[in-house]
Amino acid sequence: MSRWLALGLCGLLLTGCATRDVAFRPQAEATLPRDTPFSISGRLSVKADGKGQVANFDWNHDAVRDQLSINSPIGSTVARVERDANGVTLQADGKTYQAADVESLTEKTLGWPLPLSNLAWWIRGQAAPDWPQNVSADGVLHQQGWSIRFVSDADQPGPYPKRVEMERDRLSIRLVVHAWR
Repeated sequence: MSRWLALGLCGLLLTGCATRDVAFRPQAEATLPRDTPFSISGRLSVKADGKGQVANFDWNHDAVRDQLSINSPIGSTVARVERDANGVTLQADGKTYQAADVESLTEKTLGWPLPLSNLAWWIRGQAAPDWPQNVSADGVLHQQGWSIRFVSDADQPGPYPKRVEMERDRLSIRLVVHAWR
């Protein structure tokens, strides 16, 4: 009986430490959005055709360049994506691949498209400018064929969502940001 009581108390303690997720609502912009530089790190999970992958990521972004490292859970680099005015380069498995855009290159090499150009806006909880958009009543952004849900921590709200969940066709991508720098 005491074992069940101890398990119950542990469960209550863990529940008390859990955060409450709420829909992230960006602050209204008085001016047109600007593509400001950022560096972030976090966790990425991808589910495509019923198969899942989990990785960590480090992303440095500015308006003309992206550097994204996708790392295994133990920290080794699995893939590195670099985007600049000359196109996109992806390094994985000791090979280097090049293309004009990230989406087609990641789909060809990783098996799923990473919408990096608009993800730079979505990670900040904003719609990408110059693309048609629709926001449903539940706050889900529909843009570029994706359904994007922004999630914030109710107990520690911040200027950006803590999680971005994207779905398209039979693909789902979830990014959880651990640190903004």
